[in-house]
Amino acid sequence: MRPLIFFILLFAWVSACAPVSKKHRKRTRKAHSIEQSAEKHKRSPKLSKEKSIPKARDSILGGSVKSSLLPTILSEQDKTLMILINAGKYLVGKKDVSPRGNLVKSKVPFANLAAFYIDRTEITVTQFRKYQSSYDEKPYTGGKDCPNCPAMGINWIQASKYCRWAKKRLPREEEWEAAARGVTNFSYPWGEVFLPNRSNLLGEEDGHLFSAPVGSFQSGASTSGVMDMAGNVWEWVDSKKSARLQPETRIVKGGGWTSDKKQARISFRNHVDLKMKNPTFGFRCAKSLIQKRRNRTEK
Repeated sequence: MRPLIFFILLFAWVSACAPVSKKHRKRTRKAHSIEQSAEKHKRSPKLSKEKSIPKARDSILGGSVKSSLLPTILSEQDKTLMILINAGKYLVGKKDVSPRGNLVKSKVPFANLAAFYIDRTEITVTQFRKYQSSYDEKPYTGGKDCPNCPAMGINWIQASKYCRWAKKRLPREEEWEAAARGVTNFSYPWGEVFLPNRSNLLGEEDGHLFSAPVGSFQSGASTSGVMDMAGNVWEWVDSKKSARLQPETRIVKGGGWTSDKKQARISFRNHVDLKMKNPTFGFRCAKSLIQKRRNRTEK
């Protein structure tokens, strides 16, 4: 009797163990297949992201390249980068604003200008030395070398001669304002409100006690991409329109590192002797687009 009971219990135990092991193996297979599918699922998004990243980068780079491709030329003589200012109608001089703050266009002088090029930055010490090798900036920089600072202590005669040497010319006052203002009606190159950290003017807020290397204030560039049109150094323009009767008077624009925010306004006119060599006086040059095309055809 006892052996019979023992065989019955053994049979029951074996039959009970068999399905459990099968179930365990199925579960193991299922678990393994889920992990594999999960890994495939995880890998596929990574691959798709890796493929999409270059496309995103390409589009970003493409956009930045396109936006940086301003209409420019490189001056052959002094290697300055010049920006094209398109022909059009530009605000010149002081604005007349209504009590509500709106521009009264009927009382604002506008000028129709032909297209021209203008130096992106002020003429630097390095560039001016190509014309006058003996030039020394140290008296204006506290005794320090600053090859990328604007040429300073330059009078109108020197500035005009340099531009002619470089096969360019001084910008007319209305051209200078068009480059500083662009198609906007701003009082400053960057906008209507004065911002102290966008130009090198009087005070230490801009980080410079004297002149700054050209292009140091990129956020203060005009909408045309022209730099340092407010502060750093006053810039000579080729204009004889002056309220004063002295024939030896010319105009400088934009203000220098000792000027206040009112003098840095685009419309501000500073009448000075054309022979004056002020430490805060510098310049940039311009070039007519028509003249440039004529030079090409002559070649």
